[in-house]
Amino acid sequence: MTPVLRLMAALAVVAAMLAAAAGPAAAAELPPGGSFVDDDLSVHQATIEAIAAAGVTTGCNPPANDRFCPDQPVTRAQMASLLVRALDLPPAPDAGFTDTADSIHAATIDAIAAAGITLGCNPPANDRYCPDQPVTRAQMATLLVRALDLPPAPDAGFTDTADSIYAANIDAIAAAGITTGCNPPANDRYCPDRPVTRGQMASFLTRALGLEPMTPPPAPFHLMASFTTHHNCCESRIAAVHAIADRLNGVWILPGDTFSVLDRIGDRVQSGNCQTSTTLFNAIYYAGLDEVEHRPHSVDYARYPQGIESTLIPGRVDLRFRNDTAHPLQIRTSYTGTSVTVELWGDNDSRSVVGDFTPQAGTVLDVVSEGGPNARVVTSSVVGSGRTYEVTRTITDASGSTSETWTWTYAY
Repeated sequence: MTPVLRLMAALAVVAAMLAAAAGPAAAAELPPGGSFVDDDLSVHQATIEAIAAAGVTTGCNPPANDRFCPDQPVTRAQMASLLVRALDLPPAPDAGFTDTADSIHAATIDAIAAAGITLGCNPPANDRYCPDQPVTRAQMATLLVRALDLPPAPDAGFTDTADSIYAANIDAIAAAGITTGCNPPANDRYCPDRPVTRGQMASFLTRALGLEPMTPPPAPFHLMASFTTHHNCCESRIAAVHAIADRLNGVWILPGDTFSVLDRIGDRVQSGNCQTSTTLFNAIYYAGLDEVEHRPHSVDYARYPQGIESTLIPGRVDLRFRNDTAHPLQIRTSYTGTSVTVELWGDNDSRSVVGDFTPQAGTVLDVVSEGGPNARVVTSSVVGSGRTYEVTRTITDASGSTSETWTWTYAY
């Protein structure tokens, strides 16, 4: 059997097996949010699940492999391993590339070279593979044409491929239904020189292998905590309150990731920014999230809850917190002429807390939903003596209770 026929036979067997495994029943068995914590927002999530179920990928962060890194470019070395798993290629002798010995993908690079899928990266010598270089969309077309032995096809009509040496291969994968283009809905361009992301690669391979996309149940997503602070109308500082709120609005934090306010706003602070950071800190505080860094102001401002507030100083004092839940969370902000509100959306076992602070009314927290058995229940105690305040936050969930206490003394 010729190498091409052997490849096609392996492909047919693998595709048939994996298409069956990736049907509706398998999709129904996926956990909420799917196999990876970082692809919930990706348009490629269903195809990522398909190649994961097929054993083509395991993830991007071994040994945990709970992330797929959908927006990262695929390297030529990673592409070799994906194709070897997809086509079930056998081991092969050393291909003679001079730059792959130290790569963990060396064996799979040798395998795709033996199968005729790659020649190298430096023609005409082709004694190098360039394992760490990203795969472009044009190169991807060529790899798939060789791997699948696709026939020539008419011009696909892309307006940006005429000058590409890979134009014929791009036309071939378009005719095979593996690509539609890079600029939906028009899709009259292919973007041949762009790197292929891991998410895009999942979609390429899902179509190439004839796999069924698998849409997991949505991850839990609800209001975890909301807090509002107030200010007087028409002060000059209000523009800075709103500016930082706009910068924070819509930010996503993945499970295990730590978010830094100073990183987000560029380590530049204006008067008024700290009102929004304080409002965010209170939402973090009452959501029971892992507070990594904060420091109250030196001045006891009446517009902030004593002790439960957070200043910002460029290069010195930040507000940082970690998403220690199992699902992505999002910061949402809004404001009026006299207030700013920060909401945290994600999953805290369907418990949400709403807070409001004004110097006149004090702090009012309203539990909107008691949640389930794993909900984080936050209780807070602030004891003041003169300018000194002792703050205690207790978080109780199914695993028990933990408390943290800090003391802060205002200068004036």
